[in-house]
Amino acid sequence: MPEVVSDFWKKWRYPYLSSVLISVLIAIILAQNQAFKDWLLHLGSLEYIGALIAGSLFVSSFTVAISTVVIAIMTQNLHPMALALIGGVGAVVGDYLVFKLVRSHLQDEIISLFGRDNTNYVKAFLKSKYIAWILPIIGVFIIASPLPDELGVSLLGISKMSEAKFILISYLSNAVGILMIASVAKVL
Repeated sequence: MPEVVSDFWKKWRYPYLSSVLISVLIAIILAQNQAFKDWLLHLGSLEYIGALIAGSLFVSSFTVAISTVVIAIMTQNLHPMALALIGGVGAVVGDYLVFKLVRSHLQDEIISLFGRDNTNYVKAFLKSKYIAWILPIIGVFIIASPLPDELGVSLLGISKMSEAKFILISYLSNAVGILMIASVAKVL
């Protein structure tokens, strides 16, 4: 059975765009499920493992709100700095998956979908000297904010940033974002 699915997926013209669409649909379905929401709120009692999972959920547009609530709950048991340091590691894992997807395969599928002629204009725009240095800066601010990271990670993935730089930027940005949320929640 797995070979049949694998062969089908290999022949599919847009497997990565399709997987992104499928994951969005799954996230929407899970967001509507009360048992899933209850499980996420239970993460607050798992302390360090919960912080790692909450951090990984902090990067997605469909789970950022729930992750923020979990982080606020976790400040009852964990110091905000510990929560930020551990949650930042989880966030890097989530961001890195998106970064690799955008950098390795998604760009090729988008070019295939829209055609090479239309993407030449976009490539020329992205390579202009002003845009090339401002995209990573915008990406860092998006990642550090409580906004979902997908856009910021995509901006960093489009740029010619090394993976090591991306991991460092993602970690620091997410850790600062989680620390801000945890600090505010601790005060309230």
